[in-house]
Amino acid sequence: MKTNLLLLLLTLTTLAQAQHSYLSDRRFFTADELIGYDFKPAVKEIPNEKKEDLDPGEYSFGITHTNLYVKGEGIEGVYNINNMQPEDYGFKLTLMNARDARLQGHLKVILNKYGMVETLIFKRSPTDKELIFYQAAIPGKINEQEKAYFTDRGEKAIATPDSLWGQKIHPFLRIHTEAKVQERLRMRDSTSISFVEEITIVEKDVKKKKKPQTDVVEALPTDSLVLDSTVVVADSAAADKKVKITKEHFVVVRSIVQFEDGMREDKTWKYPVKRVTEKEDKQAALQEERYQWEFVNDKKENIILYLNGDHTVSTMIIADKTYLMRGF
Repeated sequence: MKTNLLLLLLTLTTLAQAQHSYLSDRRFFTADELIGYDFKPAVKEIPNEKKEDLDPGEYSFGITHTNLYVKGEGIEGVYNINNMQPEDYGFKLTLMNARDARLQGHLKVILNKYGMVETLIFKRSPTDKELIFYQAAIPGKINEQEKAYFTDRGEKAIATPDSLWGQKIHPFLRIHTEAKVQERLRMRDSTSISFVEEITIVEKDVKKKKKPQTDVVEALPTDSLVLDSTVVVADSAAADKKVKITKEHFVVVRSIVQFEDGMREDKTWKYPVKRVTEKEDKQAALQEERYQWEFVNDKKENIILYLNGDHTVSTMIIADKTYLMRGF
């Protein structure tokens, strides 16, 4: 399991996209939120000696529950995490090299006042110097493009489940729940979650009856959370035609997936929805997740949408993936 997690982490890191991790990509308020994240700093500094720019992915720090995976000249290796604790400046991970117990060091994660990681300070062993790694600020042009493309937390308001259909969101982070790996999405991934209503109309001839037949409508009870509906209309004035109107509802996930060999595939996952149930946490504040909408289907798949107190989209869980909006 640990090997699979490492492979997934390294694969996602490689495919991502040879790109630095930006300071504003993610905010961290607890140590647990570091799990599965891979930092790719832009600048390396040896105090009192030199400071140099780094190529994207030249150095990286991937954090799991038990290990820190470090890539980079002179410090590459797998380090056991003996302890992970909060500090005034952020978090401190105490480390021991998995292959050489003499190499005991630390990783200091330095946060700014917004919970963003500005700096990583790595020390390989008691005899090594601390190395300082700086996160890149997102370039202004990319920030403007991503702001227009991705769905921000608190941006899209959906008042009721009935208002969902026809809506689309573009999440910013995808967490692979089982492996506990965080994947920063890019615009070129084209990842979206759509709430789709499909209407099917079937018209059939019916045998002419002796007695005139008035219009008949059969429908399910008008519960706003019940989605399946079929309407049958027999219209004697329209040459004895029977029209069947069926509404079906789906959650559709689309993402362009890149494989290790560089090939890309545009993939779609379609989840049928029978009904939507709502729960409310009345203790949650306006900008906290107050509403939970569960999408129910026959396969009992885990599909949940969380909304803040102002009914704006925050988080969505689909099967074994958790999707976060931009701003977490």
